[in-house]
Amino acid sequence: MSQYDTPRPESLGDGIHLIPAPLPFKSPPWVNTYAIETDSGLLLIDCGADWPEGRTALSEGFRALGLDEKAVHTILVSHLHPDHVGMADRLREEWGCRVVMHERAEQGRLAKYNDTPGYMAEMRELALRHGAPRPAVELAASAPRPWYMPVIEPPDHVVADGDPIDLGKGRHLLVLHTPGHDDSHICLRDSRTGILFSGDHILPRITPVVPFDSDSVDPLDDYLRSLRRLIDMRIGVTYPAHGSLIARGDERAYQILLHHDRRLLDMTEVVRKEDLSAFEVMLKSFRSDLDGLQIRLALLETIAHLEHLRLQGRIKGVERDGVLVYTR
Repeated sequence: MSQYDTPRPESLGDGIHLIPAPLPFKSPPWVNTYAIETDSGLLLIDCGADWPEGRTALSEGFRALGLDEKAVHTILVSHLHPDHVGMADRLREEWGCRVVMHERAEQGRLAKYNDTPGYMAEMRELALRHGAPRPAVELAASAPRPWYMPVIEPPDHVVADGDPIDLGKGRHLLVLHTPGHDDSHICLRDSRTGILFSGDHILPRITPVVPFDSDSVDPLDDYLRSLRRLIDMRIGVTYPAHGSLIARGDERAYQILLHHDRRLLDMTEVVRKEDLSAFEVMLKSFRSDLDGLQIRLALLETIAHLEHLRLQGRIKGVERDGVLVYTR
């Protein structure tokens, strides 16, 4: 099987079933959705992007596992990215189920997700302020909303950190608010098995993008604190939203912490050698063959790291001709 082949649906035990759904881009090639048996039917964690191949994969996955997709009463969204929430409204209408998100969705995140012109305008000003070349910025800012990313209606119910989601027979999923990759991101811990459904917070082979976000003072600090919280909880078996299952979630979380420590050290050394904008630091810190979307994400991650360093007092930021330059 190549890295782009979607794996087969499988039952994982304890009433948990994995249904991978392909995505309309190469990386990541699919999202893991998890159907969990409850006293009143099925609960689905994440649902994939809104496109025909993903919808077909869900139906065929339920059928292959001997499950009735119409038994899904709840879609529980790990966070507001199109590969996780994109199909939510379609399925809500078809199945008559409810959609549940973290409370930050109702506190501005969903409005931001739905407002492509506003988001692109914000990205345009941010990129120019951090030294990106104007022609490239203007081209990127004119990009249309992705076709697989429909506007999403408000959730039927919201949850907060520490809330239990009842599964029946004394079993529940514990909501853990884990911001960083997205301010509305949640992980879920199964009270019966201790399994963590980690969304994009902990992934097996890659590290999730931690982008600069105007809704947070220091999104990288949010992310690192969330990782340390899971390490302190001694997370074991972890079911991520992309890639293969993880035997020791706490060990993988520690590896990701070390990755960000190295990146912070590397960026500190780059800035200490010469004064640079975030765009210039990005060019020195990431590979050169990135496409347009990857460049945007790399720049946002670079800004998040540099702002984290600035807030810690390890580097300084100085404005020069409308561009923020980082210096020792």
